[in-house]
Amino acid sequence: MSEVSTETTVLTPRLRTTSRKALFWIAAAVVVIVVGVVSLNLAGNAVEGPPLDPTSPYEAGSQAVAEVLRDQGVDVIVTTTLEEARAALDSGNESTLFFSNFEGYLTEDQVADAAGLASTVIVAEPILNELLEIAPEVAQAGTSSAPVAAGCSALTSSTAPEITAGPSSYRVIEPSSTITACYGNDDDGYGLISLDRGDTELRILGATDALTNGGVTASDNAAFALRLLGEHDTLVWYTPSFLDIADGGGTATPDELAPGWVLPGTWLFALTLLAGALWRGRRFGPLVIEKLPVTVRSSETMQGRARLYAKSAARLHTLDSLRIGTLRRLAALCGMPTAASVDDVINRVSPLVEQPLAQLRRLLIDAEPASDHELIALSDELLALEDRVRTIIRLA
Repeated sequence: MSEVSTETTVLTPRLRTTSRKALFWIAAAVVVIVVGVVSLNLAGNAVEGPPLDPTSPYEAGSQAVAEVLRDQGVDVIVTTTLEEARAALDSGNESTLFFSNFEGYLTEDQVADAAGLASTVIVAEPILNELLEIAPEVAQAGTSSAPVAAGCSALTSSTAPEITAGPSSYRVIEPSSTITACYGNDDDGYGLISLDRGDTELRILGATDALTNGGVTASDNAAFALRLLGEHDTLVWYTPSFLDIADGGGTATPDELAPGWVLPGTWLFALTLLAGALWRGRRFGPLVIEKLPVTVRSSETMQGRARLYAKSAARLHTLDSLRIGTLRRLAALCGMPTAASVDDVINRVSPLVEQPLAQLRRLLIDAEPASDHELIALSDELLALEDRVRTIIRLA
C-alpha cells in the first residue's frame, strides 16, 4: 500500500521568539510613556497661557497683581483683541493700557496702533522691530536678574526704591528731556524707560518679573507693580490672541492656530510609528525550506475520508466507491480491458458465478442502502463476489 507524505508546520513558541516579542512591547511601552510625559508637559505649558496673563495663577502669570489692583478700586478690564482694547478705552477718561506681544500675534503696525490708544501705555518687553516702530530712541540692552535701585524721580521710585530687574533691559540711544530711564544704569540697561509723547506717556518695561505671580513678593516688586499699573482708575490689560492675526491683515496658518505641543507631539508620534515599523516590519531575505516533520500514512487518509462519509451519512456515495473498485478488479481478473463497461463485466461474471444478470446488476448498480446495516451487508456481498470470481479463475 502506498504512503502519502504531507507537510505539517508545528508552531511551538521558542524562548528567543517570546523574548523578542516581550522586548518589543517593553520598548513600545517606554516610548508611549515618554511621549505621554513630554506631551503632558508641553500641554501643561500651553494651558498656563502666555506670560503676564492676568487670568493665570501659574508662576509666569499675573493674576495676583490683577486681583490686588481690583481690591484697591482699579477697574481692571481684560481684553484679548486689539478691537476690544480700543473699545474699552473709548470712554475718554484717563486710563492705562498694558500689553505685550510675547506670542507674536501682532504686527509692528498693530503694536504702533496700540501704543497710542491711552494716556498711559505700558509695553512689556518689546523686540527690536517693535521698538523701531514705537520708540526708535530705545534699544535692547540684554538680560539681567539682580536687584536694582530706582535711580530716578519716576512715580514708582518713592514706593519701590528697589526691584528685581529682568528678564530684559533697555538703553537710551538718543537721550532727550522727554525720556526718563529707571531701575538700572547706562552700562547694564534699564528696567523701565518712560517717553513723553504729548497726549500719551509710553513706558517700555523690561523688568516684567516684578509683575509675575512668582516674583511679585520679592524686594519692592509688589509696590512697583501696583504703582505702575494702578496710576489711573481704569487699567485695560490687553493679552493679544490669534484673533488679532486676521485683524492685522495676515492669514493664520495651522502652526499659529495650533497649541505649542501639537507639532512636537506629532513628530514624537510619527517617530514612534517609524520605530515600531523598523522593529517589527517584515524583512525580505532568502527563502527558507521547511523540513517535513510528519509522515501521514495512506490508511489514515482513508480512515479520515471514511469518517467524513459517515458523518455526512453519504451511504450511496460510499457504496459507489466500493462498487467502482470491485468492478475494476473483476475486469482485471476476467482479462477484460480497462475501458470495459459495467454491462460487459456483468455479462462476463454471470456465467462464472452462476448468478442471474438481474441479481448481479442489483448488487453492482441498482441497490441503495437505507441504513448503515444495509451498507455493510452490500459491502460484504461485493467482497464475497470478488473472492468467488478469484477462486473460480484460479481453479480453471
